[in-house]
Amino acid sequence: MKLSSKKVALSLTLISALISGHSVAATVNLTNKGYVTYGDANSYSLPLNGLEVKSGPGQIALFTKLGLGADGQLSNSVVGMDNAFDTPQANNIPGFRMSAANEPGALQGSWDRNGSWDSQLSSLNTMLNFNLNSMVFFFANNETGNGDNLAAWARVELTQISTNSSLGIFDMTNDADKNGTGGYGPPPIGGGALMGDVGNYTTSNNAPTVADFVMSGGAVCLNAGVIVDCSAPHDQTVQHNLGGDRAAYAVVVPELDALIADLLAGNKDLSDYALHVDYRLGCGPEGNFPQVRQGNRTECDANYALNGGDEKVFLGTQLARIHNVPEPGSAMLIGLGLIGAAVIRRRRVQA
Repeated sequence: MKLSSKKVALSLTLISALISGHSVAATVNLTNKGYVTYGDANSYSLPLNGLEVKSGPGQIALFTKLGLGADGQLSNSVVGMDNAFDTPQANNIPGFRMSAANEPGALQGSWDRNGSWDSQLSSLNTMLNFNLNSMVFFFANNETGNGDNLAAWARVELTQISTNSSLGIFDMTNDADKNGTGGYGPPPIGGGALMGDVGNYTTSNNAPTVADFVMSGGAVCLNAGVIVDCSAPHDQTVQHNLGGDRAAYAVVVPELDALIADLLAGNKDLSDYALHVDYRLGCGPEGNFPQVRQGNRTECDANYALNGGDEKVFLGTQLARIHNVPEPGSAMLIGLGLIGAAVIRRRRVQA
């Protein structure tokens, strides 16, 4: 949960946004779907919840795109939004970090930060229609190489431009107790809380450490509808490394939605507010990521590293501010809830 000075950095890249007008239909309906809470973010496993969101060439044009260089679709025609950050397209890349060096295009105004993905809230409203929908961040994993899994972290901030003040900072983190440690792995051995309360977390706004990174992608195993360690007996395996043409996870930030709802209720000028996203994939300078010996070199463990290309983060919608929680007692719903891991990995389809 956030205090009055919250920052939300969500390293998303916005690929060309082809939606204009206010007749935008919801991308996905998450009503009564299970999720896992990571700090300020609720993560929904799309395959476990029986949902499909396509993200191939031309398909994310159906809703707002905040994508990482998906198939060269980097430009954004909507005024008041950054273009997409160009993510690596090659294998065996340790990680991706947003920075001033890979900032897409010139800065557009005081609201546009150098080294993060930024948008005026009015521009997002043009594409998403906040009166009908709330935001959902989607991730498509496309891992190849030695590992199916990927370390991921994100922060999103909402600011008021005229006062240069922060309304809220929201983290997707695996270190919800901020003690520098945390589980890393798929449910049930990884971090996160099954259908937890985002209000229990308040960001320190510190730079992330390795413990903050959530594992996305890979397989999750179920036995009689309940998530179990894949080394234990199980009757179902659900893969989350789905490739570049389908998203694996939907991530919702309820407190951010609530702030936007308050602005709408107060008839605020949304052009005076901006969203800032910082997200990080794979290994980087945050600390001592696990290392493995590869040939004559010591490199980041492949289960943390960004080993694929065409990873995408993009923005869509769900029906207005739905926060329904599945009824307890359904083993399958519990299983679905446990499955959400924060960011997603997908295996690239080989020709």
